[in-house]
Amino acid sequence: MQMLQLLFAVVIILLLQDIPIRGLSDSQQCRSSHGRCWRLCFHMERWEGSCSNSRLRCCH
Repeated sequence: MQMLQLLFAVVIILLLQDIPIRGLSDSQQCRSSHGRCWRLCFHMERWEGSCSNSRLRCCH
């Protein structure tokens, strides 16, 4: 029974670790295309995507 609980805990931890990785992937894509992640884009910048699971905008 303890082995089953340990296995379940390991699976949950692995699943939870995957969430931030997916959240960072769009932020990394924005930065690799020379963009910045902001809540609002400045006047001379244009909005070209999202960052941090669509909580921020990718501004160029």
